[in-house]
Amino acid sequence: MIWAWIRKNFTFLRYSLGISMMINGFPIIFFVRDTLQIGPASSLFTALFFALAIVLMIPDRLIFGNTYKPNTILLGFALSFFFITILHFFYMNPTGRSATDFGNYAFFFLFLLLLMYIPNEVRGTLMHVLFLMSLFSNVTLVYSLMTNPNWTIGMRAAVTFANENAQAGGNPHIAARNALICLISSQLLMGEYKSILLKVFFILSSVFSLAVMVLTQSKTCILGTGLIVFFHVLLTFDLRKAARSVYRLFTFRSLVIVVIVLGIFNYFLNRYYSTYSLIISYLDSVGSRLNNVLFTAFGLQASSGSEVMEDASAMGRIKSFSFFSEGLTDPAMIFVGMGYKMTFMDVPILEAWANHGILGFVTFAGFNFYLFIFSLREIYRQGESISLFCSYFFIYLIVLLVAAGRPYDIAYWFPYAFLIRFLGIRYLPVGTARLPLRKMA
Repeated sequence: MIWAWIRKNFTFLRYSLGISMMINGFPIIFFVRDTLQIGPASSLFTALFFALAIVLMIPDRLIFGNTYKPNTILLGFALSFFFITILHFFYMNPTGRSATDFGNYAFFFLFLLLLMYIPNEVRGTLMHVLFLMSLFSNVTLVYSLMTNPNWTIGMRAAVTFANENAQAGGNPHIAARNALICLISSQLLMGEYKSILLKVFFILSSVFSLAVMVLTQSKTCILGTGLIVFFHVLLTFDLRKAARSVYRLFTFRSLVIVVIVLGIFNYFLNRYYSTYSLIISYLDSVGSRLNNVLFTAFGLQASSGSEVMEDASAMGRIKSFSFFSEGLTDPAMIFVGMGYKMTFMDVPILEAWANHGILGFVTFAGFNFYLFIFSLREIYRQGESISLFCSYFFIYLIVLLVAAGRPYDIAYWFPYAFLIRFLGIRYLPVGTARLPLRKMA
C-alpha cells in the first residue's frame, strides 16, 4: 500500500525533497561533507547539493506548465530589496564580486521561480518530508558528536568542519535551527493522526529536538522558541478550548499515551542517567549565557555574590548599534548607503540600512513586517499545517534579524522564498497527496 502510494505521488515527493534540501539542507551537507568526508570540503559541495535540489524541483512541464500565485505583497517587497542590492552589487561594491555572491543570487531566483510551479497539493507530503529530514539530521548530529574525538562534554553541539581555516567548533546555530524545524513539524503532524503509537513517536521526536537545541546552546533559537510559544498562547488561547483540552487529557487514549511516554522516559532515565545529567548541566549553562547577554545588553550590575561575565556576541551588537547611531549624521549613509557588504554589523535589519540606504531598509523591513502580520494572522486562524509551519518558523527568524547574519544570507532567503510561496495564500483541497497513514490510523 505504501509503495503504491509512493509511486502515485512520486512527483510530490521529489518536489518536497527538493524544497526541504533548499531550506534546511546545511545539516545534511555538513554531515556528508565533514563527518562522512564524502566530496570536497569546500563551497563546491554546497553548490552541487543545492543544484541537485533544484533538479528535483523541475516540473514535468517547465515551459507550458501551470504556475501558482504566491503572496504578491511579500514578493513585491522581496524583489524590490533585491533590485536595490543588485544595483549596489554592480555599481557600489568596494568588496568585489565573488563567485559565491553570483551563485547565491542564481540559486535564490531559481528556487523562487520553481516554487511558482509547485502546486498547493504538495503540502500533503511536504510537512512529512520536512519532519523526516530534520529528524534524520538530529540523529546525524548525535552520530557526529559521538565519532568526533575532539568533542568533549561542555562544548556546543555542532558538526566540526573539515576544511582548513574553517570556523572552530562548527556551526551550532544550523543544528539548533534544524532541531526547531523538527519540533514545529512534529507538533503540527501530531494533530493529523489518531494512532497512539504515532502520537508517542511525535512526542519523543519533539523531546529529542528540545534536547538537541539545548546541547547547541543557541541563545537565538531558544529565545525564538520562547517567542513561538508566547504568540501561540496569546493568539489561540480560548477558555472553552482550554477546558476541552484538559478534559481530553483524562480520556483513555490520552492516559495511554501519557503512560507510554512516561514509561519510555523512565527507561531511558534509568539506563542513560548520565545523558540526563548532561542535558541539565547544559540547561544551566544556557541560563548563565542568557543572563550574561541580558546584563551586557542593558548594562546592568550583578548583585553581590553573583558572577556575571560580559557576553562577547551581545557586546558586538551593542557596538553595531552605536556605529549605526553615529552614522545617522552622514546623509550619504542614510539615503544611499555605504555599498554592498561594506559594513558587517551582525544585525541584518540595521545592515540593510547602513549598506543600502533608506530604500534598502524600507524594502527589507517592510518585507519582514508583512511576514510578521501574515504570520500572526495564520497563527490566529490555526488553518493549514504548512501555513502554520511558515508562521511559527518566521517568529524564530525575528530574533535573528537583530542578532545574527546579514540581510543577503541564503540562510535567510531560501526560507524567505518558501514563505513567499506558501504563507498567506488560499489553499485548494489537498487531493491525493496526503500520506495514507492517516487512513490507517
